[in-house]
Amino acid sequence: MNDTAQLDRRIVEFAASTRFEDLPAHAVRAAQMRVLDSIGVAIAAWNAPPSKIARKMAQPSVGPMSARVWGSQMRTTVDMAAFANGVMVRYLDLNDAWRTRDAHHPSDYLPGILAVAEACGRSGREFITALAVAYEIMCRFTDVAPLNSAGWDQPVTGIMGTAMGAGRLLGLDREALQHALALAITPNLCTYQTRAGELSMWKGCAGPNGARNGVFAAMLAAEGLTGPYDCFDGVFGFWNQTLKGERYPVSLPDGSSDWRWGVFQTNIKTYPVRDSCQLPIMTALKLRETIDPAAIRSLRIDTYKSAWEGAVKDRELWAPRTRETADHSMLFSVVCTLIDGELSIHSFERGRFLDADVLDLIGRTEVVVLDEFTRATPGERKCRITATLADGRTVSADHMVTLAQIEAGMSDDELERKFVECTRGFFDERRQEQLIAATRKLHESERVDDLLDLIRVA
Repeated sequence: MNDTAQLDRRIVEFAASTRFEDLPAHAVRAAQMRVLDSIGVAIAAWNAPPSKIARKMAQPSVGPMSARVWGSQMRTTVDMAAFANGVMVRYLDLNDAWRTRDAHHPSDYLPGILAVAEACGRSGREFITALAVAYEIMCRFTDVAPLNSAGWDQPVTGIMGTAMGAGRLLGLDREALQHALALAITPNLCTYQTRAGELSMWKGCAGPNGARNGVFAAMLAAEGLTGPYDCFDGVFGFWNQTLKGERYPVSLPDGSSDWRWGVFQTNIKTYPVRDSCQLPIMTALKLRETIDPAAIRSLRIDTYKSAWEGAVKDRELWAPRTRETADHSMLFSVVCTLIDGELSIHSFERGRFLDADVLDLIGRTEVVVLDEFTRATPGERKCRITATLADGRTVSADHMVTLAQIEAGMSDDELERKFVECTRGFFDERRQEQLIAATRKLHESERVDDLLDLIRVA
């Protein structure tokens, strides 16, 4: 289904009618992998200032509709669990991403959907189905609607996916789902200023706040609150307000067996930086194998347009003052990798983006957008880094990743190693093994509580 007419009804019908049996086995496995990855990166961010602030804001709640804050196991309201857990997932910029025409971080919203599943006593299969619905809505909007370039941020569509996933778990009928969608969209349009210029702590909170509002919208609809009518096509509806009335053909599953589900397609990150900085780091590591970093006189990075716009264009990205700006900077990502031989969580903890040697080499770097690289996206993403050395020689490294490679993603072993590394010092080996096993069998669990019981920081 990919026409633009009555998009709200199509979204609602998709959200209401999707069954667990509609999901291929690889999509179920992918959902479970993203749960494990989200828990891992959340716990790695346990001590981050925004994580502490979000947990402090999540006040204890003893009502029937409550969910736990990961790590502490304290019960709070469902919407605040969505926010607090989501901030932890998002903070390190190490959670999954989807970049085609636009960019998105679908796992920002996973904790919100899991919180509703916990509060409603839902099974692993019910949660996975709701998560797949939410991912699909987010990813398919990302494929076609240029919201970022028009000044709108990712939660604009993340809220929709969350409301539909949460609405399913709350047992909403189609009419109530329609109201949940309207209550998610109309009050919650948010601007791209979150990711422009010098970035603040809010960069890692915007998506989780979208999850909080998506959950709240579904809960309001569950109580019978009605939302604005014609939320997409109205005179002040979504299309007119965000994209000057231009409508885009958002595709949704049509029942075909070869449909590529979004939950399977997103990129599980290797490095704690923006999605468009992953490839430049890989390229820098390849270049470093052939040169002495100390001998670099100057650098040239060849990239494609959307990567340049998101990770190079703003002047603040050339001399980051905050962690949030640095993890969106292609310049910092490449230079730190070349000098140190790695870019990790610890690079940011040490404040490497403020150090003179890093800033000096950034000052001797140019970034060029190549039309041929731009034309190849999103099917192929290419990067070339050329170093001019002190003796006048030039040495280059090229690297490319395809959407098919991103879709193939990490192997189970690679993902589990990432999880173990992220949670080292917070979980012992036995707890790590229990969580890995619980996510592998999540589709067999009668209640998601079995998994959540294990997310305790000693």
